[in-house]
Amino acid sequence: MSVTYAHLLLVSNDPEHSASITETMRQVGLYEVALTSSLDQAGHLLSAQAFDIVLVDVSIDKCAGTGFLDRLAGEVPVPVIAIGKAEELPQITRCLEDGATDYLLLPINGTLFKARIQSHLQKKRLQEQAISALHSFNEVEKLADDLRLVILPLGVALSAEKDFDRLVERFVITAMDLCNADAGSLFMRTADDQLRYAIVRTKSLELACGGTTGQEIPYHNLPLFDDQGQPVLENVATFAVHEGISINIADIYDKSGFDFSGTRRFDQQNNYRSVSCLTIPLVNHEVTGVLQLRNAQDPETGQVISFGAYQQLVAESLASQAAVALHNRRLRKREGSLLRYKRELEIGREIQAGFFPATLPQPPGWELTARFQPAREVAGDFYDAFPVPNGKIGLLIADVCDKGIVAALFMALLRSLLRAFIQQHYYLNSSDSVQEVQETVGGDVVQNQEQPARLHSFYASHEAALLDAIRRTNSYISSNHANTHIFATLFVGILDPQSGEIAYINCGHLPPLLYKQDGTEINLMPTGPAIGLLSDARFIVHKERLEAGDILLAYTDGVSEARDKQGVLFGRQRISALVAQQSSGTVTELANAIETAVQVYTDGAAPSDDIAILALKRKLIP
Repeated sequence: MSVTYAHLLLVSNDPEHSASITETMRQVGLYEVALTSSLDQAGHLLSAQAFDIVLVDVSIDKCAGTGFLDRLAGEVPVPVIAIGKAEELPQITRCLEDGATDYLLLPINGTLFKARIQSHLQKKRLQEQAISALHSFNEVEKLADDLRLVILPLGVALSAEKDFDRLVERFVITAMDLCNADAGSLFMRTADDQLRYAIVRTKSLELACGGTTGQEIPYHNLPLFDDQGQPVLENVATFAVHEGISINIADIYDKSGFDFSGTRRFDQQNNYRSVSCLTIPLVNHEVTGVLQLRNAQDPETGQVISFGAYQQLVAESLASQAAVALHNRRLRKREGSLLRYKRELEIGREIQAGFFPATLPQPPGWELTARFQPAREVAGDFYDAFPVPNGKIGLLIADVCDKGIVAALFMALLRSLLRAFIQQHYYLNSSDSVQEVQETVGGDVVQNQEQPARLHSFYASHEAALLDAIRRTNSYISSNHANTHIFATLFVGILDPQSGEIAYINCGHLPPLLYKQDGTEINLMPTGPAIGLLSDARFIVHKERLEAGDILLAYTDGVSEARDKQGVLFGRQRISALVAQQSSGTVTELANAIETAVQVYTDGAAPSDDIAILALKRKLIP
């Protein structure tokens, strides 16, 4: 049996017993022992330090029946082993009745001692791992519930809200409630590039300005540019606008790097203490506003704490919904003369367009293009391309098994979950908030108990981000929307522009075509089932490498299953032939050629299915 290091506490006032026990521990040699002769002192030590096992000598007066053992019960109870001589069995029995885990008789046998200690240590480790796994599951479940029950419905509600003051007020109050923040503010970007206060709330001060309160906000606008036209970066809100990123500060008084002089004046005037601050831009093609939350509170103690990774993710999801809703509100004003049904469909199309990238990443030495043509006003096909840490690029194309509004809503949910889980993966890793991790790749289980460095490296990898996001998304869809019988095929990958390597998962999607410079074709076959079919589905990450001149083409079945007047499918062979013909040109020319060929093949008929194309090429080195 391998021996695991442990921190033990020995409670004994008998020098002979203490010497015998500590000598046994010394022989084992892998235990750190703290010794005390008092139950009260033992209680103080347990409050100040973490011990793996407590050894209690039953010869201590009133060892049993004092409630001492009750104090050791917690989320993961500390194992207690009663120690005594054979003639002290009555005291040992009382300790066991009071909650002791086990007992040992003096004199202690070294082999038996080691076996008992190891057994309790392993049990305690398993309990800790189970609780950690339960906490992780509960956090994912809470995120899924918040997305399903609050965030997505709120986005729909905000999009339908015509009163601007009610819209922004509901958004801020919901963000404060979900993040348990004491204060919240919303800035709106004006036409002359300033940030205007739209909402100000502080619960503990009973302060409410803006929105539907009718109370004027007594604060000046924040200019986004100085007199020389340079961006203002000193203020955290204006910085968030220019950089388009969230800023999470644990304590604004602790060298945050930003100018919080206005917040400090507010604190002085209101006898308040601002501590944690979370600032999030509202982005939809451009930054239209900024949400700022302050002083997250512990739900049990009410103490001010930092905003955690989960709170930031929820707030960012809310901000994304609000940005779309605000954009949608502007669209409704322009389209007020249309019929209601027509107007709702057009708004839906504009909302869906907000989920597509406004611009595609174009890393040096690469060409990336995309095409999208819905069969109806809104569609279930979609693509995405977005930057991930360390200069990598995320690529996604998907096909929901339906068309129209239902497919579009499912597409919005799927895209939001994938982006949220991928971002959460990187954020949790960067903030070092994950303590226990276990992943399975190709059937091999890796645990950080034995190989923490290698596991940390794996957890931080892009392969792990893909696997984590796909698993969580599939679990949420199959668990919460199985009754809709809707599923989606998708291909998602992360490209390293430097090496040309792409790690990918193909969830039942049409195999993307990798066309090599020498004319070789590689089909990136499915590595798992469609999303939403099986809650316990297994997915595998595969890799390929694009060399100079190689082309990667991904598409949905609206291309390959387009039909001519006789009902014959366009087919994969025609697609392959077009790639070969256009291999020396740009991917923009290739995408145009495919679109034109499909239109000619169908004799200009409206598409019967949604069409999405994503094409990538590594440029030839001059």
